[in-house]
Amino acid sequence: MKFIIVAAAYGLIFVVVEVLAAKLHPPGEATRKLSHILAGIGAALLPFVLSFNEIALLGALFVPAVFISMRSNMFKSVHGVRRVTNGEIYFPLAITVCAILFPDRLLFIYGILVVGISDALASLLGQRYGRKKYRSPAGQKSFIGSAVFFVATVLIGVCLIISFMDVALWRVIVCSVILAAILTFIEARATKGIDNLFVPVAASGLLGFLEVFGLLGN
Repeated sequence: MKFIIVAAAYGLIFVVVEVLAAKLHPPGEATRKLSHILAGIGAALLPFVLSFNEIALLGALFVPAVFISMRSNMFKSVHGVRRVTNGEIYFPLAITVCAILFPDRLLFIYGILVVGISDALASLLGQRYGRKKYRSPAGQKSFIGSAVFFVATVLIGVCLIISFMDVALWRVIVCSVILAAILTFIEARATKGIDNLFVPVAASGLLGFLEVFGLLGN
C-alpha cells in the first residue's frame, strides 16, 4: 500500500505542473524544467520512505508510463519542446539504475539531485542569459549554463557530504569541486537528453569511489 501511495504522489507532480502551466502559460522549457526539479527532489526523498528495491521498481514502471505520455502528448507542457530529446525517459531509468547500483542514501540522493537540480538550473539560466557559447558533441552550450551546473553541483556535494558524513570541511570542498568539474564535463558532452542517465550514474559512482578508497577520510 505504501508503494502505491508513493507512486501516486510522485505521478501527481506532473499533473500539478500541467494544471499550473495551463493557468499561467509559462514558456514550455520553464515548465519542463520545473517538473524536472520537482521530480528530482521527489526522487531524492524516496530512500526515506521506500526500500531501494521498491525505488528501482518505481523507476522501471515510470519508464513505459513516460513513453506512453510522450507518444500521446498527454502532458503537453512537459513534453512540448522543440528540441529532440528523450530526457524524460532517461530520468526514471536513471532512478532505477542508481537504486540498483548504489543502494546507499548518500550516493543515490547525490546522483539524483545533481541531475534534478544542477542540470535543470543550468538549462534554464543558460538559455536565458547564456549569450557566449562553446561547441561540444551536444551542440551549442553556454558558458553560463556550465558554470551554473558546476556551482550547483559543488553546493549539493558539500551540503550532502556534511549531512551524511563526519568529514573535514576542506576535504569536503575539495572532493565536491573535483566531482563537479568531472560531472560538468560529462554533462556538456551528453546529447539528446542522455545526460539524464549518464550524469546521475556517474555522480553516484564517482562519489562512491571517493568514499570506498578513503578519499573522503576515515
